[in-house]
Amino acid sequence: MQYRRVGLVAGLIVLAMLGGLTSAAGVAEKELLYPDGASYPRVIRLEHSGPANGRVLASVGTVDGSALGIIMESTDGGATFQQVGSIADPEGAGARGMCCGTLFELPSQVGDMPAGTLLWGATVGYKVPDAERHTKQRLWISRDLGRTWTFRSDIATSPNQYNAWEPDFSVAADGRLVAHFSDESDKPSHDQKLVRVRSADGLVWTDYQETVKNTDFYVRPGMAGVRKLADGTYFLVYEVCNLDEPMCSVYFRTSADGWDYGDPLDLGTSVRTADGKWVRHTPTITVSPTGAIVLAAEMLVNADGSKAEGNGKTLLVNENDGQGPWREIPAPVEVPAPDNHGCMNFSPSLLTSVDGSTVLEVATDLVDGVCHAFYASGPIPPAR
Repeated sequence: MQYRRVGLVAGLIVLAMLGGLTSAAGVAEKELLYPDGASYPRVIRLEHSGPANGRVLASVGTVDGSALGIIMESTDGGATFQQVGSIADPEGAGARGMCCGTLFELPSQVGDMPAGTLLWGATVGYKVPDAERHTKQRLWISRDLGRTWTFRSDIATSPNQYNAWEPDFSVAADGRLVAHFSDESDKPSHDQKLVRVRSADGLVWTDYQETVKNTDFYVRPGMAGVRKLADGTYFLVYEVCNLDEPMCSVYFRTSADGWDYGDPLDLGTSVRTADGKWVRHTPTITVSPTGAIVLAAEMLVNADGSKAEGNGKTLLVNENDGQGPWREIPAPVEVPAPDNHGCMNFSPSLLTSVDGSTVLEVATDLVDGVCHAFYASGPIPPAR
């Protein structure tokens, strides 16, 4: 990703000051997900966990230097959440740095990990001094619905002092676990590129491959996110920074098997609305049971790059597997005027309802200088 992370100082927050904030008309009041500072929210619904299917799990990373991944659970469809677990990675503690957490439920067995095993991946060690730094993408697993966590493996370790970021998981058609991440270590050839590795057991990772790169050193593909479409196609969304200007526009690629995404020099297809609006920075998606792809990103801009009226309060929807124009719908969580900021609407997360009529959003915003995660649900209006 383009380097724009901001150090945030955690502080005491009066919960009454954080609750009671309303979103756009027609959506639920937004609520605080976790009482302390938080970043990189992720939300999933359990689908492979037997009697627990239907529970909604959310995760955030702490921002106070404690290097914790926090696991929250909802048993009422995302109306309320309670903390049920946490991950304390020693490789990120002691000011070494941890960020970019992601949460995933295995849809099928991988090695000795049965379907329903929860995976937590994060970037650690990016604040270590250059002379000692080898940033890692780390995998933790839970076999009890997020209550307890065990370290599983280092997915990748940077070969030099340059960082890598933002792991994201999927299971390919051959049953192997795939991890995408943003890699800055290939200097002087590329400032950053999207890469992937895979594993048959979650322990040993092999077959390092480039997924998206550019011949221009300064162009930075990053922040991968993968979801499966109704027909089994794998849909990969990501940002590409510094292509035309020092901003990050959103693109996507698809794969039939979840491993081969084609020529890495192909930047893919850009996301645009019918009137030319586009989104910048930190894209994430969810796929509705009806087949609609719902996309969140930090910023919405007009065709000329100026901030759109709906910036910070808009999601995009596409019912044609990403092809053609995307349409705008109100975002359940409004974040006023995000502008390439390390907290405000940075890497929000989405989950549609079981019937596809509504979408739950978790997004971050600053309150008294501290980044906090908020959630709310709102309708997905039908296409006209």
